[in-house]
Amino acid sequence: MGEQFKRRTPSPWGEGAALKDEILGAAARMLAESGRETDLSLRAVAREVGIAAPSVYLHFKNRADLVEALRRRAYEELAGDLRKVRETATVERPGAVLRAMARRYVRFATANRRTYRLMFSVEWVEAPRDEATEYPTRLVHQVWTQAVSAVPGENDGRLDAGRVALFLWTSLHGMVSMAVATPYVVDQRTLTDMADQLIDLALAGSQR
Repeated sequence: MGEQFKRRTPSPWGEGAALKDEILGAAARMLAESGRETDLSLRAVAREVGIAAPSVYLHFKNRADLVEALRRRAYEELAGDLRKVRETATVERPGAVLRAMARRYVRFATANRRTYRLMFSVEWVEAPRDEATEYPTRLVHQVWTQAVSAVPGENDGRLDAGRVALFLWTSLHGMVSMAVATPYVVDQRTLTDMADQLIDLALAGSQR
């Protein structure tokens, strides 16, 4: 007896990208529910979408390929969120945009705890350093760098904006990671206050 699943309505010819997005969406939902990458077998994902397993292999060669696509998609979403904040935030005083971005980062991480952990829990094979520019972390780092560069006083040549951005991001990541790694409800207000204080400290140090 064949495997039973709710069959998906086939996409029109030439719209395979829509199916790929559905597969990624289903995999993301499954990951959010279980928190275990091992549950993301291509067969299970196919069942969730309502397609035969071979259809998934047209887009992802194996589970590792699917997980990497999910990781890249999460980085793209985070970078897009931060970019939107940077472009729309009202500049009330130096660092206001950075504070708004830090708060949005906290919300993203705490609202997507399992996805956030996936973004940084990398099982990798060491690659040449010159391939680092292709890794999706650069998308987020680029947005932070642009925001740091726009802060008055950061373009006087004393500090490299890219490095300051990296210091800020890694510090914020460390703080958030400790919070989302626990099984307890995250104290959103405290975490947001800490993010504000982190930006204040960074600005104070850069303006000496």
